[in-house]
Amino acid sequence: MCLTLANAVAVLDHQEARPPAPGYTRTRHHIGHLGPGDRWFPGPRPLPHTVTEVHHRDDRIVLTDQYGGNYTYPGDAVIDTAVPDVRILAGNPTAPDRTV
Repeated sequence: MCLTLANAVAVLDHQEARPPAPGYTRTRHHIGHLGPGDRWFPGPRPLPHTVTEVHHRDDRIVLTDQYGGNYTYPGDAVIDTAVPDVRILAGNPTAPDRTV
């Protein structure tokens, strides 16, 4: 499943004009929604990590990040996540065209 604002448990720091971190809106999602390519905050660090693997073990879920680190959570956890803000990823559509 892909993380979206619509399937978030909570949208935290979304601002219409500019997201709180470049290109992302801070959210909270049920851990079962995360899959490879999704972004989450495994701790208090300000930048999200990218999920590369998801493993289900008993009643726990293990997320592996882009650095090879493993993070174990209860299977029913709600964790801090980051949803890409397409307005930032796609560029500024209202910027004047400077090509000649």
